[in-house]
Amino acid sequence: MFIYTYYILYSMQIHNVQKTGNMHYIYLPTSWCREHKISHDSKVSIEQGGGGELLIFPSLKEKESKKLKLNIPEQDQDIVHKLVVACYINPLSSFEINFDKEMDYTKLLKQKRLINLESVELDKKQITCESTISISDPDSLLKTMVRKIKNMITVMQTSYDNEIISRYEDEIDRSKLLIDKSIIGSLAFQKSTNLKTIDLYYISLISKELERMVDHLILVKAVEKEFLNSILDVISHLQKLLDNTKLLNHKLAIEFIKICSKIKSHKDINYDKERIRLFLINISEVITDWSVTNELNL
Repeated sequence: MFIYTYYILYSMQIHNVQKTGNMHYIYLPTSWCREHKISHDSKVSIEQGGGGELLIFPSLKEKESKKLKLNIPEQDQDIVHKLVVACYINPLSSFEINFDKEMDYTKLLKQKRLINLESVELDKKQITCESTISISDPDSLLKTMVRKIKNMITVMQTSYDNEIISRYEDEIDRSKLLIDKSIIGSLAFQKSTNLKTIDLYYISLISKELERMVDHLILVKAVEKEFLNSILDVISHLQKLLDNTKLLNHKLAIEFIKICSKIKSHKDINYDKERIRLFLINISEVITDWSVTNELNL
């Protein structure tokens, strides 16, 4: 589920440094203070960046997670499934969905994404979830997601154990759900994070493409060793880039584009392999966008 279609970039402002005794200081922009509800008794966090820049963050009081109760007449399994996932990825302490009639949950329980939701209880006329987890580190979740994909490919190249591969796919899907949950909490509910808003945007895009790619990757046969090796090369390189995204620049992005381009498209390629190739190309475009944003020092 992709949830971010825009982001805000603030223009740079120049302020004069003033001095009183041995202390140097600048005034915080009034518009910024108003936006983040900064007053005379507020506190802010100050952090020194790797390039010598000084970063100021509002010390926001996190909003308490809310409880949500919904009453719906729907019996459509697909609609119910989407609604449950939407409730799960939002930062709620609990949610309750009530139905007018009893529902047959047999098919619903087979939904791949629903299987990965912990603490979700299904009754004949009700779905409940208590104490949904709170995640505040989407970049670490993305790194974990990439490592699991790398491990899954290794299993596909060696033993090709269907049970283990299926388990990895479930874990990767779960990682994507937790990334969505973490980013929504960071943006909409002021959950604390050291990441910039633009970083959250790029993390969301990459995790979305990776999840879709894995849906097709699990259908590649063990005999496709050359193809699996080429995918493993791309994922391994992506893992290195994500280890420190602050160092990401256009030169590293170009190198990644070239690695992705080695996965050639031709008329005999099957549907799943072509979709995998296209998803990885999409990721290379996101990496390139991210690298240019970094170089602008926004």
